[in-house]
Amino acid sequence: MNALEIDEAIDLYVNDRMENGREHARERFLAFTYLRHSSSEVREFLKKVAGLSRYYINFLRVMENPFKGPEFAWFASMVTVAIYACILLTDDENRLLGIGLLSGTIVYAVSLIVAVARNWCNVGVMIAIYREIVQLAENEMESAV
Repeated sequence: MNALEIDEAIDLYVNDRMENGREHARERFLAFTYLRHSSSEVREFLKKVAGLSRYYINFLRVMENPFKGPEFAWFASMVTVAIYACILLTDDENRLLGIGLLSGTIVYAVSLIVAVARNWCNVGVMIAIYREIVQLAENEMESAV
């Protein structure tokens, strides 16, 4: 039993959960587990699945914060460019350049905020799915005893 096999089982559950719902994904995950492993290996496999899922949850919690990624640096640079564009707006000779710079910065800042919000929602969904996997593995380990 290697990490790729455990990751394959987790990916199977996640993809099936996104497409077909919780019950179908649960049944398919358990069928995968019991068909791939003998009765003596099932408990160990489920323990490793739960452990790897907890690792993914902790990793995604760190990545969930938008202030820890490159998006914050991009947003800060856009704010800097917007401030410079406002300075250009006060000068009569460079007003057209300031208008173009400010409008482009606003468009890209809104686009970045939408992308960060979408990513934040997806990460939240993935954390919830990984928690389901941990619960499923723990419940199945208790019943397998």
